[in-house]
Amino acid sequence: MKEIYLGRQPIYDPAFRVEGYQLSYHPAESGDISDDAPLLDIELMHTRTLFNTLTEIGLEPLAGDGKVFLNVARELLIQGSLQQLMPPSPRMVFEVVADIMVDEPLRAALKTLREQGYRFLLDEYVDSDACRALLDVADSVRINITLLPEPAALLMVAQLQDRGLRVIASGIGDQHTLESCQKIGFNYFQGRHFSQPRLLKFQGIPTNQLTVLRLVSALNQPNVDLKQVESLIAQDVALAYKLLRYINSAYFSLPRRVESIQRAVALLGLRTVRSWATLISLAGVENARSDLMTIALIRAKMGELLGEQLGLKQRDSNFMVGLLSVLDLVAQAPMPEVLAALPLEEEINAALLRHEGVLGRILACTLAYEQCDWAVLKESGLDAESVNEAYMAALAEAYRAGSELQQD
Repeated sequence: MKEIYLGRQPIYDPAFRVEGYQLSYHPAESGDISDDAPLLDIELMHTRTLFNTLTEIGLEPLAGDGKVFLNVARELLIQGSLQQLMPPSPRMVFEVVADIMVDEPLRAALKTLREQGYRFLLDEYVDSDACRALLDVADSVRINITLLPEPAALLMVAQLQDRGLRVIASGIGDQHTLESCQKIGFNYFQGRHFSQPRLLKFQGIPTNQLTVLRLVSALNQPNVDLKQVESLIAQDVALAYKLLRYINSAYFSLPRRVESIQRAVALLGLRTVRSWATLISLAGVENARSDLMTIALIRAKMGELLGEQLGLKQRDSNFMVGLLSVLDLVAQAPMPEVLAALPLEEEINAALLRHEGVLGRILACTLAYEQCDWAVLKESGLDAESVNEAYMAALAEAYRAGSELQQD
């Protein structure tokens, strides 16, 4: 499917584990549908395109083991077409939009679907007669925290939870808002604050994490040789163990088991060892958000692919900039402080801190796609179709590699 922007925003539980992803369809060009087309036709087209894309790609490449939250057009609910397009699944949550026309046909359709096993979320919930009329068929609601004062939000959340509903706080854009939502008692959290390489809570850099980060840096220096790599990996028992698990996994399907670091390094080669050892290090850092590994892999692979499209020779550097873009969240400290402890090249520092240079431009493009910031993406000058294909390829690669790296 050509030139389809698929918005993908994570939803987190109170422990910052990914509960699932809200998926949305965004036309690449305004001309994808006639400007004078009825609003309901546009909504129906978007829903069908999103469903078709999900059917073609599958759940795992887009959401791993998490849930998928999908907007569904009123027409599909009323006509009974939803059953034909998407069977009920505990991993699928269908969103009922805030401005939907609430009447008896809609309520009857939702009640029937609920009895068949479908799960529904009321989006942009407000305390109105129309919204309250749908509470009996909903499993969860989403509240835009930017539109509601804290005292009103506290009362609304308590009332909804008393009815057995789970409540998602959306529109979280900074740490202060997140802490306010935590105090109110929301069940889940969502917003741009989580999609950016930004501090969640400052706790300093624990000594063991700093050691791992220094190892990561050394493994990616241009003048490091195979012997140095072997020595560095041998200094970290967990790193050595995971590297051997990785090379002996089904991903490589080697005829014989590899039982030494020296042999693993020789078979994989310097570039692969440096890259994957870095990923294994990140995967082994404790107290990090559960999705950081996947985010790092997606950004790294997407940066590598976009660099190839631009004809750049800095393939390793593009990969590493994407990978290291989550270091502040891994270390739970501001990015400038983390980078100050790592002897990285200035070009990589400039890309990570200020999005400068070619590496920074590619990282900015990757983050723009991740955050559904289509204006910034358009300004990047990169072809929309190519960026979309790079993102989907990076998603598939990230889940495949991540499943191998995160095995015990």
